[in-house]
Amino acid sequence: MKKKIIRVTTVPLSLSGLLSGQLRFMSHHYEVIGVASKGNNNELALVNEREGIRTVAIEMSRKITPWKDLKAVWQLYKLFKKEKPFIVHSHTPKAGTLSMIAAKLAGVPHRLHTIAGLPLMEATGLKRTLLNTVEKITYACATKIYPNAFGLVDIILEHNFTNKAKLKVIANGSSNGIDTKFFNPIPYDNLQDRKEFKAELKIDADDFVFVFVGRLVADKGIHELIAAFTKLKETHNHITLLLVGTYEPELDPLNEETLKIIK
Repeated sequence: MKKKIIRVTTVPLSLSGLLSGQLRFMSHHYEVIGVASKGNNNELALVNEREGIRTVAIEMSRKITPWKDLKAVWQLYKLFKKEKPFIVHSHTPKAGTLSMIAAKLAGVPHRLHTIAGLPLMEATGLKRTLLNTVEKITYACATKIYPNAFGLVDIILEHNFTNKAKLKVIANGSSNGIDTKFFNPIPYDNLQDRKEFKAELKIDADDFVFVFVGRLVADKGIHELIAAFTKLKETHNHITLLLVGTYEPELDPLNEETLKIIK
């Protein structure tokens, strides 16, 4: 019988995006269970299909929602007691907090949490104090913390979220490595193809293109990026900034001035 590993993210997009291919690979050696919210269009079911693993829907919110969070901890606790995994591995802040607490209460021997960013760094005042406390609780409940960059290690230690012995960066830092077949520039090495692609995006053929890929939110530095590009544009005519991502007006909205410049 294979040992069980439960991977937890707040939303299913993180399971399918951050861990693409990894879950299927690990299922050759372990019984892998993916846990996340169902998603608006049942995206969790797509993880089941693409990765070939069993999935369990437990609703989790990226917002601060005390009652929903307590309910999710209870559901995770019951799941862990039932499945008896030897590892629970979480990603994303809210899933990390809820699943690490539940896993510790359920007696899971190996409780791993990957850090791919620290949104709390943008918070101030009482909210920042609360998030700092929650972060420390998450790390205290985990048996190992995996920041995906050495810079995150410095920040974590600077704010005394945990001790150095509990931290480990895998290789040079990554959540899932790089698929070199997918990220292969050779198929796009043809000059004419590049010109046609630029034309599709209504970008001048001679423009140098800066590309940002990620969530279009304040936490990702979009305000600063737009301000810097606007200033650069004053002295450089043939440049374009291409933003690839989604807005999150309910969680972390951009201000009106930045949105106006983008549009």
